[in-house]
Amino acid sequence: MPIEIIGTFSHRDSSESHPAPIGQIDTDFIRTLTQSFERNGFDRILIAQAASWPDGLVFASHLAAFTEKLKLMIAHRPGFIAPTMAARMFATLDGVSDGRVGVHIISAPSDTETQADGDFLTRDERHLRSGEYIALMQRVWRGETFDHDGTFFRFRGAHSAVTPRQQEGIPIFFGGLSENALTVAGAHADIYAFGVDTLDNSRTLIDRVRSEAVRAGREIDFCMSTRIILGETEEAAWDKAAEVLEQVTASVADLDRRGLAISTLGKAERIEAMAAEGLLLDERLWIGINKATRFQKAATTLVGTPEQVSDALMRYHALGVRRFLISGYSLLDDIVEFGQTLNPLLREKAEVAHIQA
Repeated sequence: MPIEIIGTFSHRDSSESHPAPIGQIDTDFIRTLTQSFERNGFDRILIAQAASWPDGLVFASHLAAFTEKLKLMIAHRPGFIAPTMAARMFATLDGVSDGRVGVHIISAPSDTETQADGDFLTRDERHLRSGEYIALMQRVWRGETFDHDGTFFRFRGAHSAVTPRQQEGIPIFFGGLSENALTVAGAHADIYAFGVDTLDNSRTLIDRVRSEAVRAGREIDFCMSTRIILGETEEAAWDKAAEVLEQVTASVADLDRRGLAISTLGKAERIEAMAAEGLLLDERLWIGINKATRFQKAATTLVGTPEQVSDALMRYHALGVRRFLISGYSLLDDIVEFGQTLNPLLREKAEVAHIQA
């Protein structure tokens, strides 16, 4: 299958190197950013979600109106609205966006964060609820009328007059590293989403998720997220990485002074363990920003020229990754740079690999 290149949406111009308040909503920036993704060869964008953040479904409805082809990966947390209602909401948006919706189910890693929204289930319980929730949404999307008596939900005569525009249904992305998360992913998800790790660890994780899918009589695809820093030469790329690290370090110190320290939403034990092995792994996998942000997991970065980084990504492609969620540290500039250099190279190499397979 063709690869899918995914970007990360933001409702304001912000990154670790120049953070802006999460509650700030810049409508001009939203339009500029989203249309830049579409112009520069991105297939889809992730609209993230967390407790206290602005609502992602509202953002998705807004930007679908001024884009034409850009698909959506909307983070959604089960448990706060009924799965039947959520299914209707996403099916409606799929209709008005001409079939561009995808849903990223988030069970949430932090008990403290979910309790802020009144959810007192444990993480393992949240994963189990997510599995039941996904299955119910999919039944609604198939146009079924049904009764249900489950562990977390109960319905009589559930049905929706609206079903998705996409004939194959709305794709479900799902992440998580616990045993329950892997079981739910294998049983219910269309795409397992995970953060970049070493090749050996990524291979092990992919094999585990595949085995869960096989056990459930299914197949599953994979989406890997990574940050990227590019340069015309390898030296220039590492010079840029050093500049970004200096900016992030200063930003973290400033947030500390103002009592606004970056939250990691739970300890990233795997990243801390990686740091013990050094800050550069697998030739180009750099965790310098992770350390500067106290092991914020989403900061793991591939550094190099477009040729070098595309080669690195293709090593994950050989493991079965067909979707790449990529971002940098300067939103608008990076979208253009990736669109002009990295994205075409990655598509070309993936096409060659497909022909040779």
